[in-house]
Amino acid sequence: MEENSPSSPSYFARLKAKLTEPRTLYIIAAALAAGAAGSAVGRHIYLKPIRAVAAVRYQSHQGLMRLYDLQLAYHAQHGTYADGLDTLLASTPDGTQLREKLKAVVDLETLAVIGDEDRFRLEANVLDPQRTSVKIRGPLDER
Repeated sequence: MEENSPSSPSYFARLKAKLTEPRTLYIIAAALAAGAAGSAVGRHIYLKPIRAVAAVRYQSHQGLMRLYDLQLAYHAQHGTYADGLDTLLASTPDGTQLREKLKAVVDLETLAVIGDEDRFRLEANVLDPQRTSVKIRGPLDER
């Protein structure tokens, strides 16, 4: 007579039994909660400050590009580039709003608008923790 010994359960059956135990489910839930809490803390401590600095740098770039466009328009009207921020901002109707936007993201004490008949330079320090220095020379089409 042959005896049929009960075969041992398969690997997947043992794994399923192990994963459905309450203790294992609690451990998995705790690990998920710890991971979610860790990512929330990382987002608050690491990502938010990086995004804030990036936003300030982007807004300063937009402001300086607006000054670049104003320099080109000023040159088209007067035949020379503006030599000073006040001269440049006086040439546009939205000069006071542009000054306020620049004041929020750029140190106006270090903002230099230097121009002559052939070329111009825009230099400023961004109001970020590194005080990033930005220098733009123009016009670009002559290079």
